[in-house]
Amino acid sequence: MTGPRTPIPETRTTAAPIRTDAQRREFIRYTDTRRWPLLGRFPVGDELHDDLLAQMLGCSRDTVRSIVAGLTGQARGTAADLLADRGFRSALREVTGRPGERIVAVGDSITADRLGWFELLSAAADLDDRPAAEMVNLGVSGDTTADVLERFDLLEAARPGHVLLMLGTNDARSHGRPVAYRMISAAETARNLRALIDLVVTGLGAAVTVITPPAVDQRRIDATFAGGAVGWRADDIAEVAAIAREVAPAAIDLHGITRDRADGDFLEADGVHPTPHGQRLIVTDIVARLAARSPGGDPRDPRPRR
Repeated sequence: MTGPRTPIPETRTTAAPIRTDAQRREFIRYTDTRRWPLLGRFPVGDELHDDLLAQMLGCSRDTVRSIVAGLTGQARGTAADLLADRGFRSALREVTGRPGERIVAVGDSITADRLGWFELLSAAADLDDRPAAEMVNLGVSGDTTADVLERFDLLEAARPGHVLLMLGTNDARSHGRPVAYRMISAAETARNLRALIDLVVTGLGAAVTVITPPAVDQRRIDATFAGGAVGWRADDIAEVAAIAREVAPAAIDLHGITRDRADGDFLEADGVHPTPHGQRLIVTDIVARLAARSPGGDPRDPRPRR
């Protein structure tokens, strides 16, 4: 994507008007109110979710549904292209080929993205001609590790057999001007990740795979958020990735994998969020690394290091 872009929900600190379908599509791409904690604990009907988005965006319910359908169709089209590759299809079956298991993804907007890596994984598993595990996306835009601790009851309610945990980009997010403060300190990120792993492994008896956040592009971040009240530093996200590797030695190091891609077409114009092409690369990397683990083995991370 080139040129100005509408900030996604986690970076919207003052309500700028959303007037065009392109802006609405951008917002809906990263927003699914069904995953919002309050509405997860007190669910409402699908029509009310559509109405909520429509009122937020100043459009009709039909416009919301049309945008969602378009994004879903795009994700399924990409998934079909991925399945055409024999290597990806074989790796996918190794990862998802356990009917009755439930694979749950927990993360921020990179996971919540309707064109994102987990939606592509879910669509590919659905389009494949073999039975597969059930896929549940609990990604919520803007989430930090602390936010996921707060809504752990919803993860428990999903009854996961395997949790894919990609967090940290928003732990490194800073707020304020002319001075700025980071959302979550390095020590707090380490503590929260240890707690989440222990809650999943000991509390739920489930497997967990930690995935470090992807690399970012400082140049584009500075251009997009200059003078704003929200920002990121590439060094802070690198620090979060290092913490995740320390806490969970078996983590998939997506940050390391993507470091050399950050200045290309891997990221959107904001320098933080992967493009649809970037998300395709992410799911390919994650599936390959999950499949490369011992055949039929348990992908459970070891207990977090104290």
